[in-house]
Amino acid sequence: MKKYLKQIFSDKLKYWLIVAAGFILFILCSTFLNNSKASNYIERPYVDEDDTEVKIEVEGLLEGSQKIEIPVSKRVYSNEEVKEAMKKGMDEILNILPGENTSLQDITTDLNPVSELSDLGLGVKWDFGDGDIIDIQGKVDNENLSESVDIDIGVTLSYESYEESYVIPARVMPKPMSADESLIKRFKDYISVADKKSAGESGFYLPESFEGKKLVYHLEDGMNFHLIWIMGIIVAILLYLREKNNDRQKLEKKKRELLKDYPDIVSKLIVFIGAGLSVRQSWEGIVKDYESENKEKRYAYEEMAKSLARLKTGTPENVVYKEFGRSCLLRQYMKLASLLEQNRKSGISTLSTLLGMESQSAWEERLNLAKREGEELNTKLLLPLFMMLLIVMMMIIVPALLIFY
Repeated sequence: MKKYLKQIFSDKLKYWLIVAAGFILFILCSTFLNNSKASNYIERPYVDEDDTEVKIEVEGLLEGSQKIEIPVSKRVYSNEEVKEAMKKGMDEILNILPGENTSLQDITTDLNPVSELSDLGLGVKWDFGDGDIIDIQGKVDNENLSESVDIDIGVTLSYESYEESYVIPARVMPKPMSADESLIKRFKDYISVADKKSAGESGFYLPESFEGKKLVYHLEDGMNFHLIWIMGIIVAILLYLREKNNDRQKLEKKKRELLKDYPDIVSKLIVFIGAGLSVRQSWEGIVKDYESENKEKRYAYEEMAKSLARLKTGTPENVVYKEFGRSCLLRQYMKLASLLEQNRKSGISTLSTLLGMESQSAWEERLNLAKREGEELNTKLLLPLFMMLLIVMMMIIVPALLIFY
């Protein structure tokens, strides 16, 4: 038994050490870091803080200890402390109010009137007069000033029911302008005077010159003819892209049609050759059947008709078959042309067998093409389905929203 216990302790030693370390850490924290201490003194929040509640543990009130929460109000100033806070607050106001201005005697941009001094617990109220030059938010309107203006800024500091009011003398300067900005302002002022003088007339003339500079005017509401050549370029680009897209769609349509007709052409060749006709005779028979039965033009058969016309003009068969394969652009037709060309040059006894294998492969490819077209059709049908879903959702959501609003 002792040996067994010894083995347990030795094998699990690191785990036992972790448990022991946990107990030791608990004892240390409880002894040295415990915030709970026997004391009947409650420290209040400072004047710039809010009233709070403190959790305490009371012993002796009832049997055992009781945990309760007691309200604690923030500290309030004495009369002397209020006056001292007002002085500090005024000094802070004089530092904060100028904002980005160098001083209150050289105001050229907006002021920074704060609504409270939170660190001192003081409220602040402002009086900027009628607000023509400085509004209640401290924004300065000095664009039309030609000279400095002296104003008195009223500020009232408050704490609880106690208030003290002060008057701060300030001077607003004309807005600093560059030479160009100053020239534009003078020109606008000149136009404004001319406008007011002719207020009873149907219109007025702008000056032909100003401060020695000859002027030419262009009304902004006139038509911008630059849009014409810009629109011309845009339309030309769109037409070019449309033409390229149409060509791509036509080529894709041609390839699909060629793939669909390929199994039929190979099958017909097998039938005619199996009946004892030569390749040329079989070719001519296929073209005649197409011309007599089909009114709609098919790319593959049209190329066969062109090839037959070249054969009748004396062009060698191997050349005609080779050009036929190239004109159809698909590897299937190039392979068929290669078989017919080899048969013409050296003769292939197994031509019917090779065409049969090619026919089987062609029908499999046509089946795969039909599957792809079906998948594409399903994808195209998703858009109207989503539109219908959106309409149904709007029919449900809109009445529900109208109930609330």
